[in-house]
Formats: sequence, structure tokens, C-alpha cells
Amino acid sequence: MHKHLKTILKQWHQANSNFLVLTGPTCTGKTALSLELAQELSLPIINADSRLIFDEMNIGTAKPSPEELKMATHHLIDIKKANEFYSAGDYQKDFDLIVNKLDKAIVAGGTGLYIDAALGNLSLSKIDSDAKIREELSEKNLVELQIQLNKLDPQAHELIDTKNKIRLIRAIEMMLISQKPLSELRRTTVEPRHQALYFALNFQDREKLYMLINKRVEIMIENGLVDEAKYLLDKYGETQTLTSTIGYKEIIGYLNKAFDLEQAKNLIQQKTRNYAKRQITWFKKNPQINWLYND
Repeated sequence: MHKHLKTILKQWHQANSNFLVLTGPTCTGKTALSLELAQELSLPIINADSRLIFDEMNIGTAKPSPEELKMATHHLIDIKKANEFYSAGDYQKDFDLIVNKLDKAIVAGGTGLYIDAALGNLSLSKIDSDAKIREELSEKNLVELQIQLNKLDPQAHELIDTKNKIRLIRAIEMMLISQKPLSELRRTTVEPRHQALYFALNFQDREKLYMLINKRVEIMIENGLVDEAKYLLDKYGETQTLTSTIGYKEIIGYLNKAFDLEQAKNLIQQKTRNYAKRQITWFKKNPQINWLYND
């Protein structure tokens, strides 16, 4: 039994909520605990990880295994291909379609924007994508996009991950189409969209988290991350989804002979550690979250 299972179950049975949210930074054991909760409570799991959305991206996203996926009903996993576009607005819409058929569910994953869009008080403007604008923005590098974002809305960096090229492109695209700042497009309302009980897993000792991240990356490479990335690259090309996802981006660099495999591994570890920091910063802004520490 997971050490936090009893604590969560006690609070859940006392709460008047429809959704039990299990989040936190990467590599903290969310998958294992969510499966225990799903079995204990006989509830389905709705994925809230932006990369588990994509089919065939398995090793590099630490996707639950086929055996784990059979342990509970899962939603919003493997619904898009690696050459398709998917936004927080799409997630909000898909989430709503699912919960219209559900009474209660566990929401598990580490993408804070998706959780806020689905459950919180974040109202997303319905702005369609523009292929021409998207193509022009895709040709720019990360620094160029960050500069353009800052010019359009100096406060936008507080609302999105400015190191995520896909998020940058979508934010700039929305502002160019609407002629409004991102802060206005992502309005907050007084009431949350749904009542939820929030938990986040973490480590008191940040170095323990970093050690686990480093080890996980080594295991991913041992388990075939290079072959998986090569397969996806051959099948879809250097799509925005692949080249903006930690792990695949660096392995593609290795396959393109930009650096060797050891350098790629070190880059993945470093960027994943930095990503975990950003996740913690995001979730710390939510006062509803009950933090549970693994050490």
C-alpha cells in the first residue's frame, strides 16, 4: 500500500468533491498512486499530462504500461498522433465531453495548465488555429518567439512555460488573431469549473527528486528511447510535438549528429530537472493543493 493512500482516502470521504486530483512534478510516483486510488475507489482516471495525449510516444513520456492501463479505466491517453496539434483549449473541450458521462473521477498528471483549464477558474478563449501564422512562427527559434511574446504581452511569461515552443507558438498565434493580450484571453473567473480535492506529490529533499529523474532518463535510454524517437522521426518527421518534448528533442539532436548519446542523456536529465522546478513553481500558486512528501 502506498504511504499516502490512507491520508488521501480519509480526506476524499470527508470532502464534497467530484474530482480527486493527483499532481506534482515529474518522477514522484503519480502513476502508481493513481492506480491504487482508482482500484480502491472504483473510479476512472482522466489523464492530465500533455504528452500522454500522443499515441506511440511511450518510453520518452513514461506512459503507463499496457498492463497498468488495464488496471483502471483511462481517458485522454493516445488520442492524437505526434504530427497533430493539441492545446489546453482542446483538452478543456475533451475533458468536458468525458465528465458529462461521469459522476466522479481521478484526474492524474503534471500539466498544471491542463488541470487549471479543466477544473479551475481558467476561462480559455475559443480561437481557432491559423495555418499560415503557425507555419511562420514555427520557423522561428525559441529566443525569437520569447522576444515576440514579450512585445505582445510583457506579462505573458507568468501564464505559460516560455521554454515550451508549442505553448509559445499557440500563445502568440492567439494574440495575433484576436489582437488581445494573453492575460485577457486567459481570464480567471471567481468560481472553479468543478469542485475538486487536490493533492500533489513531491520530495522535501530536492536532490532525491533529481536523482530519480537522472535514473529514469538512464532507464528510458536502456529501454529503447533512441529507437522509439527514430521510429517517430521516420514516420512523422521533425514535428512541433516531437521537437518540443524533452527526451525526443535531444535524441533527435543525437540522431542528427548534433551531439553524442552521452551529451543527449545529460541534456535530457538537465532539462527534466528544470521542468520539475517549473512544475513545482506552478503548483505552489494553487492554495487548494495538499502537498504530500515521499520523504
